[in-house]
Amino acid sequence: MNNWSCQEALKQRAFDHLDRGDLKNAVASFVGNMNARPDCELPQHLATLGASLLTANDALGWRTLIEELR
Repeated sequence: MNNWSCQEALKQRAFDHLDRGDLKNAVASFVGNMNARPDCELPQHLATLGASLLTANDALGWRTLIEELR
């Protein structure tokens, strides 16, 4: 799986969690699976931003972060 298709699959999984109102598992799934693959690893600055959004319980912020990730 190339980097683009890897990201798209992981994004969709996270969106599925967000659509169910499950921010915690959306974040855990997205970050954990991104970091499990060297070709998809989440950059540290985005992981830090994501942690701040999770702490603030900001599901819309997470959705935006995931949508804009390229």
